Amino acid sequence: MAKNKVDKDNDLWNVIMPDEGVKAELDLGEPPQEYQEWALKELGELPDTRVQKLDELRDMIYERGECEPHRTDDAFLLRFLRARYFIVEKAYKLVVNYYSYKEQNPEFFDNVHLGHLVRLGKVIIVPPYREQTGRRILLYRIGNWDTSEISVTELFQATLIVLELAILEQRAQILGGIAMFDLGGLTLNQALHMTPSVASKMVQIMVTH
Repeated sequence: MAKNKVDKDNDLWNVIMPDEGVKAELDLGEPPQEYQEWALKELGELPDTRVQKLDELRDMIYERGECEPHRTDDAFLLRFLRARYFIVEKAYKLVVNYYSYKEQNPEFFDNVHLGHLVRLGKVIIVPPYREQTGRRILLYRIGNWDTSEISVTELFQATLIVLELAILEQRAQILGGIAMFDLGGLTLNQALHMTPSVASKMVQIMVTH
């Protein structure tokens, strides 16, 4: 099978490196004890076997060679194991799909300019509060989308940046998150931009991140 080659100097991965201001908004510490217990019970995250599972996943990536991750450190790989209940084979497939998405949609990852994406602040919103179980909320207000000013590609770029930043939080890795689409004020022009292909790619983002 052909490898999904990844440029380690990829624009999107460079721009999402959080500065001190962004870090202050993220919960980057160890998750509270209650969430660690939830991970143990619901995800099968056993402290005694965590390192072993990480090593198995890392070895599988190197041995099979289906993708070339830009990172293979424990902190990065742990998110994939948590997303697949510490079943190494399923976590591996998620890693491959994650990089396949990048290879198949390079326009979402290349030439990303944060200054341009600030305009999406009224379209893609992450409220300062969480829902009752502690998960973050990602809210799309599609009715605020000015299709003459903001392209579909920029919409995807902004989504990827938000998701990549959110998944840095261990709490998000354990609990997941919620995406909500507010279609109030949706116009025909906006609806015409939301083609089946766009909808499919949006779903793919949500299941690979």
